Amino acid sequence: MFIGKKKVWIVGANGGLGLALTRHILAQGYQVTASTRRSSMALQQLQTSYSGQMTTVVGDLRQQNSETSPQLTAVFEQYGLPAWTINASGLLHSAPSGRMPEKRLSQISEPFLADNIHANTYSSIAIAQFLDRLYKREDPFRFLCLSAMVGSIADNHAGGWYSYRMSKAALNMFVKTLSIEWQRRFPQACIAALHPGTTDTSLSAPFQHSIRSDKLYSPQRSAERIFRVLRSLTPADTGKFLHWDSTTLPW
Repeated sequence: MFIGKKKVWIVGANGGLGLALTRHILAQGYQVTASTRRSSMALQQLQTSYSGQMTTVVGDLRQQNSETSPQLTAVFEQYGLPAWTINASGLLHSAPSGRMPEKRLSQISEPFLADNIHANTYSSIAIAQFLDRLYKREDPFRFLCLSAMVGSIADNHAGGWYSYRMSKAALNMFVKTLSIEWQRRFPQACIAALHPGTTDTSLSAPFQHSIRSDKLYSPQRSAERIFRVLRSLTPADTGKFLHWDSTTLPW
C-alpha cells in the first residue's frame, strides 16, 4: 500500500517539533515511520488518520539489545528503505528534576553532561550505525540531524549552557566526520546538521521570556522550513551545518 510514496523515518516523533514534522510530512503524501521512546494520544490519532501512510515504532535505538532495531528492520523490509531520515530527538533540560542548562562552571555535573551527550550526540550515532548497514553504494538518501546555533564554537558570544553547547558541538563534529566517510561509501547520500530556530515547544518553554516574539516560531512553521531544506539537499551539501533558511552556519 506504500508503493510509490517517498519513505521518511522520523526519530523523536513524539516531541513538539517531531510531532509537527510527522504531521506535515504525512500531509504532503509521504509514508512515515515514526520512532518514539513513548507513544502519545496525538501520535495515535495521526496513526488513525493516516493508517495507510504511517507506522509507529516505540523504542530506543540507543539501548543495547532492545527490540527497536529488529522492529525497524522489519518495517523497512516490508515497505522500503527511508529516502529521508530526520533525528528530531534531544535534551536541553529536565524541568521536573530541576536540571537546567548551566550558567556557570561550578554547575556542571558529570551525570547531566553525560545525559546531554547521550541524547544530543549519541542518538544520531546510533541512527547512523543502523542506517549504515541498510544501503548499497549507489543508493541516494538523506540524514538530517537537528542541531542548534549554540553548538557553533565561532558563534558562542554569551557563554553558559555548557552541557547543551558541548553536546551539539560534538554532534556537529560527528556529522562532518561521518560525511567524509559516507562520501566514499555512499556518494549519492547527504548528511547534514540543521538549526531549526527557536520553536515554541516544551524544550524552549522555560526560556521563552527572553526571546523576541518574532524569533519564536510555531512547530508547524519550523516543520515547514525543515521540510523545504530536506527537499533541496543534494550530495554536494553533505557535511554542512545549515540554518533553517538553507544558509551555511559557522562551526
